[in-house]
Amino acid sequence: MAEEEVKVVEVERVSWYNNPEGFDKWRVFPRILITLYGVMFYKTCDWFMTLPDPTNSQSAFVSVIVGAGAAWFGLYVGKK
Repeated sequence: MAEEEVKVVEVERVSWYNNPEGFDKWRVFPRILITLYGVMFYKTCDWFMTLPDPTNSQSAFVSVIVGAGAAWFGLYVGKK
C-alpha cells in the first residue's frame, strides 16, 4: 500500500499589526495628525488670547494656523 504524504500548511494569524488593509481602514495616521493639529490649534489660540496687545504678524500667524487646519480637515474628510 502506498503511503500518502500529508502537507502541513501553517497559517499566520491575522492581527492588527500584520494586516495592512485593516490598519489602513482604521486611518490611524490621519487620526493622529488631526488630533495633533487640534492640540496645536488650541495652544495657539490660547497663546494668542493671552497677549495683551497682539501685533499684525502675530494675528497673521494665527490666521495661517487656522487656514491650514481648514485645508487639512478638508483633506481628512474628503479621502475615502
